[in-house]
Amino acid sequence: MTKILTFCAALTEKLPASALEVLAAARHLGDQLGGAEIETLLIGQDVDAHGETLIQHGADAVFVVNHPRLEHPEGDVALTILEAAQAQLAPDVILSPHDDLSGGHVAPRLAYRLQTGIVTDCTGVEVKDGAIQWLRPVYGGKAMAYMTIQGPVQLATTRALAFEPLPADASRVGSVQALTEVDVDAITPRVALVERLVEAAEFEGLSLDQADVIVSGGRGMEDKENFAALRELADVLGAAVGGSRPAADLGWVPHSHLVGQTGKIVAPNLYIAVAISGAPQHMSGAGSSRTIVAINKDEDAPIFKVAHIGVVDEWQNVIPALIEECKKSTA
Repeated sequence: MTKILTFCAALTEKLPASALEVLAAARHLGDQLGGAEIETLLIGQDVDAHGETLIQHGADAVFVVNHPRLEHPEGDVALTILEAAQAQLAPDVILSPHDDLSGGHVAPRLAYRLQTGIVTDCTGVEVKDGAIQWLRPVYGGKAMAYMTIQGPVQLATTRALAFEPLPADASRVGSVQALTEVDVDAITPRVALVERLVEAAEFEGLSLDQADVIVSGGRGMEDKENFAALRELADVLGAAVGGSRPAADLGWVPHSHLVGQTGKIVAPNLYIAVAISGAPQHMSGAGSSRTIVAINKDEDAPIFKVAHIGVVDEWQNVIPALIEECKKSTA
C-alpha cells in the first residue's frame, strides 16, 4: 500500500489550517490510488494535543517531535527532522504546505538531498494511468499545467486554501507517538539565527497564510499613513492586510505581508485589491483567490481583466463608504 507523509509545524496553542488542508490533499490522492496509509510528522513545542485533531481530520498515524527549539523552527532544523522521518518511515509521497518554512526552506532542499523531483505550489492532484500528476499554476498564473515527478519519492507542496479540510470525524482511530532517533539538540544549523524581528504592531495578528479575507494596497495608496484606512477595513472584515511590491519596497507594509511572485502566494475566499494595477508578478500571488474585488481609478488597469468585481474610482471615495456599510452589516 502507498504511504503518504504530511508535514506540519504547529504552535502549542494553534494547529495551522494548512495542516488540515494538506491532509485533505493526501486523502484525495490516497483515494485515487485505491487506498493509502496517511501519516503526519508534527513538530513544535508541546504540540502532542494536536495529534488527535490530525487523526480526526484524516491521518492514520501521527509522529511527534517536541522541543523548545521548535516553537519557531529554523529551516535547517526542520529539514533535518523531516529527512530523519523520511528515512525512518519510508513514505512514497511527502506533502507539505507551501508556506515560508516548508515551501521556501525545507521541501526543495529535501528533494535535493533525496535526489528526487518536486512540484511546488500545487492546487490539485490526479492519478492517470497509474501516474501521479500534480496541478500547478504556470506563466505567472496565466495557465495551469499537470506535472509528473521523476525520482524515488514524490515531493510536493500545496497552495493555501487549494484543498478543503475534511470534516472532523471523532470515530477515527489512529496512533500518536514520538518520532524516535531524532536528537534536536544535536542539530547544528548551517545558518545561525541572530535575531527574530517582531512585526510592527499594526500588522500583528492574522497572517496572510491563514486569512480567508485579505485587503491589499498598492502604489496608488500614495503613502504609508493611508494604509490606516485599509487596516480599519480589515478589522471590520476580520481580514489580513497585504501589499504589492511597490508598497513593500516603500515601507508601507512589511515584506512579510508582500503578496506576489516574490512574496506570499495566497488564495483567500475574498481578495480586495486597492490601488493595485494588477501586474503579472502580483497576480501570480493573488490570482487563485476565489473572489477578487478591484478598486482602481484607472479603468484600463490590468487587474480589471481578472477581477470578479471592479470599481473605477479613487480609493478615498470608496473605502470609507465601504467601511461604514460593512459596520452596518456586522452590527
